[in-house]
Formats: sequence, structure tokens, C-alpha cells
Amino acid sequence: MAGFSTFVTLLPVLAPEFGLNNTQAGLIGGTVLGGYMVGVPFLGPLTDRIDPRRVYLIAALVAAAGALGFALLATGVWTALLCQAFIGVGLAGTYIPGMKALTDRLEGPSQSRGAAIYGANFGIGVSVSLFFAGALADVFGWRTAFVAASAGPVLAAAIIVLALEPRVPRAAARQALLDFRPVLRNPDVRPYLLTTAAHSWELHGTRSWLVAFLTFAAGARGGIENVPVTIALVTALIFLLGPVASVSGNELALRYGRARVLTSGPLLSAVASCIIGFLAASPWMGLLAFAAIHMYFVGIDAGTMTAGVVGAADPAHRGATLAVYSMVGFSTGFISPALFGVVLDLAGGRGEVIAWGLAFASLGLVSVLGAIPARMTSVKRKT
Repeated sequence: MAGFSTFVTLLPVLAPEFGLNNTQAGLIGGTVLGGYMVGVPFLGPLTDRIDPRRVYLIAALVAAAGALGFALLATGVWTALLCQAFIGVGLAGTYIPGMKALTDRLEGPSQSRGAAIYGANFGIGVSVSLFFAGALADVFGWRTAFVAASAGPVLAAAIIVLALEPRVPRAAARQALLDFRPVLRNPDVRPYLLTTAAHSWELHGTRSWLVAFLTFAAGARGGIENVPVTIALVTALIFLLGPVASVSGNELALRYGRARVLTSGPLLSAVASCIIGFLAASPWMGLLAFAAIHMYFVGIDAGTMTAGVVGAADPAHRGATLAVYSMVGFSTGFISPALFGVVLDLAGGRGEVIAWGLAFASLGLVSVLGAIPARMTSVKRKT
């Protein structure tokens, strides 16, 4: 995931260099998820038919090519979109195949915890990508940051291929590649599709724009040089609370019930989203503390959603189920950064507190919808 956050981290630099307005910037930032949506309907179910290691290897090389292409070729909107799409397709062929390879080797509570921890590592990847992109760009320039990011997927492919033994799925699991009807007919799976749609809208909108928001807030204090740590570092640390929230939320779900976590999480994060944008001019440490609380609330239901859909899936269709689940979530995650940018533009641009407030509120108003199907989630299967 080394290249996942590179563009959004360097958005304050790349937007003026490429001549991007807020809508274009949001679209490019979300195109990683757009590429993911294109790839995952094919690559996720493919793991029900062939060894996930093979899918992972090819996809990782595609992700590396996208990051390297950004470093060497990106000069404007269209080249940036293309390279970001390659990174997204690569993510589609590594995230779900990796989860499939893991959960096929686990059962019972270990499977639930394994899925939650694996999902939490997505958030760690986001944070590490963000930090190293900012640090390398500050010293060597933004193109070098993308070159370095291209090495991550290559290393990941080597680890998966060398560390896991081959495992071919059962022949009975080999349904038509794009036949998702068994997934959609599963009543235990459907509520998770609705909850992840609302959750991902808020999560990926926040991830795409938090660096730019904190850069604006720092500018209101006289410039980035007047804040004690770099924006990339502080945002990476805030994002690390997402994985902590994900794992702890799943543990709470195992103890108190999944439906309770899936109901309270969206409500708390929605309230925080409706507030944070209006706090740009508040004391710096107070703003950072609230941003951390916000990110914790955003992530608290992520692990239990992932563990829940893994447990609800028919083992013969687990790859297809995870593909549909992530495709639904990432589709809203693809749209929300661009809509966030549209709200920013319509409300006055990146230089207005009211614009940031309304843009973040647009995330919260969708997030709250995730609490509606939460009570429908089944707790009959093993968690």
C-alpha cells in the first residue's frame, strides 16, 4: 500500500503544479478506489478458482507500475488519473486475495480476529504511505516519493509468494467468475453491504482531504512553519487510530454484540464529521485532539463489519463475497472525495472555514445512514 496515500499527501504541492481545481483534485484522489472497483469484480472471485498467491503477484506488479508511472509520466489531470487507476487495480488484486488467503486458514474466533487485524493493517498502510510520502517529498521532491512507493508492492509480492504454501480452491467453489447472485441472495451478507457503503463514504472522504484541511488550518496560524510538527506526520499519527479503533471495535462486538457497535459507530462519527470542519480556526492542539477522536469514531465499526461479512459468507463463495463487499464500499469511497471537492468549490473554496465545515458535514450526513441496517446484522453465525 506504499503508493495509496502518496497523491493525497502531496495534494497541496500537486494541485498548483498540475493546475487542479478542488473537484479535479478530489477525483484524482478517489481514482485509486475507482481502479479498485474496476479490478475487484474479476480479481476477488478469481481467488475462488485459482491460488490467491498468483492473483496477488500480478496485481502487486500492476500497483508498482502505477506508482512508478506517476513518478515518470504524470504531468496533469489525465496522466494522474491513469496512474492512480493502476494503483487501485493493484490494490484490488492484493487486498481481497490477501484476506482470502488468511481467512481460509483460520476458523471461529481466530477467523474473526484475523479478519479484523488484517483490515486494520489497511489503515496502517494508509498511515505509513502518508508519512513516507511527505518525508521523502520534503527532501527529494514528489517524483522521488512515487518512485519509492513503487518498491512496496514488489516487496509485498515477494513475501506472499515465498511465505505461503500454494493452495488451490475446491472444485465445487468454481462458479461463473462474475456470478454474484449467490452472494446477493445471502440474507446474512446484505446488511453488511449497506453499512460498508455508508462507512466508506465517510472514511475515504476524510482520508482524501484531511491533509489539505490541516494545511489550511495551519495556514490560518501564519503558515505550516508555525506548527510544531509536519502535517504529513501528524495526519499519519491520526490515521493510525483507525486500525486501533477497528480492532478494539471488533473486540467490543465479540463481547457486547455486533449490532450495538454497528449502530453506535456511525452515529458518533457522523456527529464528529458535522463538527470538525468548522473548527479550523480553533486552538491547534484542540483541533488535532478532535481530529483524532473523529478518526477513532470513524474506524470503530470497520473491524466488526469485515469480521461479520467473513463469518456470514458461504465458504465456497468467500472470495466473491469479499469482492462484492469491498466493491460496494470502495464505490462510495470513490465518489465521496470528488463530492467533497464539489462542496468545497460551491461553498467558497479551500480558503473558507464555512466551506470546510459543509464539506465534512456532507460526509457525516451519509455516514449516519449506516446505523439503519446495523440492527439487521445476523449474530447467529460464529463471530
